Amino acid sequence: MTTPDPSPQSAVREFLAGLSRPAKLLVGISGGSDSTGLLLALQEALATDPEGGIELAAATIDHALRAESGAEAGAVASLCARKGIPHTIRRWDGDKPTTGIPAAAREARYRLLMEIADEIAATAILTGHTLDDQIETVAMRAVRNGTKGKLGLAGMAGAVLLDRRRWLLRPFLSVRRSAIRDFLAAGGEGWIDDPSNLDSHYERVRTRNALTGIETVTMDEIAAAGASRTSLSSLAAELAREQLTISHGVLAYLPVEALGGDPLARDHLLGHLIALLGGREHVPSTETMTRVAAFLDGRQLGRMSAGRVIFDLRRDGLYLYRESRNLNPVRIAAGAVKVWDGRYRVHNPTNSEIVIGPTIPDRTLAGSLFPNAPGSVAMRAMAAMPQVQTLETGLLHAIDMHPVLGTFERFLSQFELEIAAQFADLVGCDDIPPLPVKLSQRKS
Repeated sequence: MTTPDPSPQSAVREFLAGLSRPAKLLVGISGGSDSTGLLLALQEALATDPEGGIELAAATIDHALRAESGAEAGAVASLCARKGIPHTIRRWDGDKPTTGIPAAAREARYRLLMEIADEIAATAILTGHTLDDQIETVAMRAVRNGTKGKLGLAGMAGAVLLDRRRWLLRPFLSVRRSAIRDFLAAGGEGWIDDPSNLDSHYERVRTRNALTGIETVTMDEIAAAGASRTSLSSLAAELAREQLTISHGVLAYLPVEALGGDPLARDHLLGHLIALLGGREHVPSTETMTRVAAFLDGRQLGRMSAGRVIFDLRRDGLYLYRESRNLNPVRIAAGAVKVWDGRYRVHNPTNSEIVIGPTIPDRTLAGSLFPNAPGSVAMRAMAAMPQVQTLETGLLHAIDMHPVLGTFERFLSQFELEIAAQFADLVGCDDIPPLPVKLSQRKS
């Protein structure tokens, strides 16, 4: 039986009931119906909230892509002033790309919202994504993948950790846009319609037009896909917890018995492990993972590469490490922060420029760093470690280097939270900020 769609008011009440307190919520509001409805539904609910301890703030990102955008941001500021809600406008300045505008605008929006969240010490950023947006997202992924049955069709997550520091929450993912507009109209409030939402140059608009009057996916189906994705992540995390070791952030090892278990969990783990060790933001393609699986299932001892990572299969198990090509030095100015090889974030607090590059391996030192690995593997693993190549020896201790968490560094969804926490523990990353809300068990 399909779960009925909730109202904006009930969705907000359910969200607030699961929120850890005290909390400061930063609502990203464009002036459209969805984000306006979210902000006003939250304010209405908080006005009668018996527990207290929740502050509300709002922010509008002016993308400066249309002549009207500044006036629209001003209109939102006026609404917030009328409602007594603190509000910030931040403009996306600089050159704009000629292609890929939606993706670039989204990146800029999240970056600027995080800056504001940092400034006001917000607990979380909230956006007004709706069930309509969710259905469109699933439909677009179905077209790309050719089926509704894949894990990616879980759609948008209700919670996403941005840059491993700020949670983005979506309380309206089970709410219909029509219900939000009914709520606003009943309160005498209007909204701004963005003309780009009608521009068929954009994939989402074409998908929205194709979906008119046709339901291609239900809330129950989305929930089932999300549950499957979370379950697979949990199984992969369990495999990592019981079998995987990662030494000094560069050498991973799985014993032979770990390769013959659940192939889906194994390959899920390996996909994220490839990204981590290879310094990539995304898991390898399906074709690449099929090739990896064939290599492992064939059980022929030897080596192969995938995603800049060497798979070295030996009698005792599988060793994985960064391949030696394209380990390029990076110059980091005094006081600056840069990422080396997609794998390490390096802060240079000194007054001099430094150069970070690969470590020149030494057989004796490699053996002490990786005592349980074959000598040749230890040497290759050591060569993948970062090294400060130009700095006075006495200042080396000042250089701050931390592993980048691969696929989980920029966008960590609630679905992958368990395996990400396991990876963070294995490579010694900073703790992942706790999820500030108990996510609804509602099918959405």
